[in-house]
Amino acid sequence: MIRKAFTLIELLVVIAIIAILAAILFPVFAQAKASAKSAASLSNAKQQTLGNIMYAGDFDDTLPLGTAWATGRDQLCYPGGPTMCFATWAWSIAPYVKNSQLYMDPQTSPNPARAANQANFDTYYIQYGYNYTYLSPLPVFAGPEVGVSATAVGSPADTVMLGAKWAQSENTSGFDWGTWFPKGQLAAAAIDSVDCNNIPNWCLSGWGHNSFYDNGGLNLAQQSYGKYTGGNSLRAAGNSITTFVDGHTKKLAPGNLAVGTTWNINANESSVVINDTSKYLWDLQ
Repeated sequence: MIRKAFTLIELLVVIAIIAILAAILFPVFAQAKASAKSAASLSNAKQQTLGNIMYAGDFDDTLPLGTAWATGRDQLCYPGGPTMCFATWAWSIAPYVKNSQLYMDPQTSPNPARAANQANFDTYYIQYGYNYTYLSPLPVFAGPEVGVSATAVGSPADTVMLGAKWAQSENTSGFDWGTWFPKGQLAAAAIDSVDCNNIPNWCLSGWGHNSFYDNGGLNLAQQSYGKYTGGNSLRAAGNSITTFVDGHTKKLAPGNLAVGTTWNINANESSVVINDTSKYLWDLQ
């Protein structure tokens, strides 16, 4: 006689095997998904960096401003007339990038969908930030920002241009922040250099505790959002997606991104200084 069904014991054994395989494979799938998102984020950052380089090629070798005001072709305006209209660096290079979705970091949630002006908002609430402290410096109370020549960068391969950053949904302060209005730098399009707190140019400042990104402004809830690292997010397995002026892109641990300084995760912002200028990755070298 041919048996046509599993016994209960056999069925339980099969279920146990499937459960064991699932327990083994699900973490692998999760890691593979995270790795794929990290690779996509690297690609997005690379294309934005190339957009900045192409922009400079068309504008007398001058890199885009972090935030430009009243250009006549601005993406958005605050109340107060034409002088309160602005264009972020992401808006300035939009003709070269062509797809505002590239400004969204696949490692976090995209901006909410809008019925109109999606591109305008995605290039404002961008999820990658610009090293404006050095590439678009802002003299204290003397604005506006000053454009920097790409050839003025002494070591393009060792100078940060962009970094994946906090998303607007992670800003729990309830405010859009900037250094001042108008003419100042808008925080939504920026990352801060490690020595920002100790240089003459105006900046937001946020490497270490008691900083703008910690409890002084954005109130980012998690370290991975960029709470102690100048807004540079650490979503790539504890690393930051970072690009350089020469166009290359890599993942850097926060300690390597802050190389040449006294920063560590427990540092107070006001105590962070450069102690080896030859290794520092943020200035014009």
